Amino acid sequence: MTWAELQVLHFDTAEPALSPAELEAACGLQQAWVIATCQRTVVMTIGRDARDQLFERLPAASRAQAYSGAEAHAFLLRFACGLESRLPGETEVFGQIKESWRAFSATPSLLSRQFEGCVQRLFKDTKEIRATQLSGLGSTSYGSQVRRLLGGTGRGTTLLVGAGALAQAVAPWIDTGELLLWNRTHERALELQALVLRRDANRTCRVLDSSDDAELAAWATADNVVMCIPADDGRDTARIAAWASKSRQGSHIVHLGMSQSTAAQWKGVPGLTDLSALFAMLRAQSDQRSAQVARARRACSDKAALGLAHCPVAAPNRWEDHAAFATISP
Repeated sequence: MTWAELQVLHFDTAEPALSPAELEAACGLQQAWVIATCQRTVVMTIGRDARDQLFERLPAASRAQAYSGAEAHAFLLRFACGLESRLPGETEVFGQIKESWRAFSATPSLLSRQFEGCVQRLFKDTKEIRATQLSGLGSTSYGSQVRRLLGGTGRGTTLLVGAGALAQAVAPWIDTGELLLWNRTHERALELQALVLRRDANRTCRVLDSSDDAELAAWATADNVVMCIPADDGRDTARIAAWASKSRQGSHIVHLGMSQSTAAQWKGVPGLTDLSALFAMLRAQSDQRSAQVARARRACSDKAALGLAHCPVAAPNRWEDHAAFATISP
């Protein structure tokens, strides 16, 4: 496969046209690779005919941003480098892309074999751009910013709601006292607990029952809450009521799933901060950050403009040995 054949559709999940599950069901392994992160969904396929077939089957796909060839390559580099994120230069998205590729390539298909060489090159170029253009940018992870918002007191109880990719990125950074994990799927919460304990075996981390009552009871008693799931009008009313049942001096809710359309319900809730507050914490270093991000974006375009005729051929089943798959630790 050449870069010229690459087709990319970009869905901003702030206003989703289709859910990642709908896209995956409609596309299938033979049609496209669907990468879903906490902020966006990206669909990769080969050839304009394949892209047009997706448009025919998924009319809502016409709302996506479409890229092809060198533009698609440049977008993927910006995406993997965190330059398309609301927190420019953040590192978690690269890990999410790698995990998505692991899952996609674990089931052999013609498409995964066609993508293999280009994915290897994408990961190599991403690491190079991060190392040469974004090093020294500061702690650019959602977890590090949440830790600053909570104050890192080492005391009190923090409830983390959710167990997806964003929760996995945030949980190891929370260094207040006891960490309570709640998720509607109990097994996912247990997996998150295992991740936290692998990072710090002495961490006090407890998984709650997956019932609604168990979650609300924790809202009523926890000193801090970190929300890593989207807002839910019905459930949020009960959550806010449980939070209001206790005196909240010095307590925090960090809501990472709040959108502009759901913010009204949370207005005036004691101790609430959201993504906008997280971004405000970075404004003091905005000049340096903006300059570095601009250089990194140019580097992505330069890499794509090289216009390699063919992606390098990668040895099959050797992706786990590639340097790009090194773990990114907080």
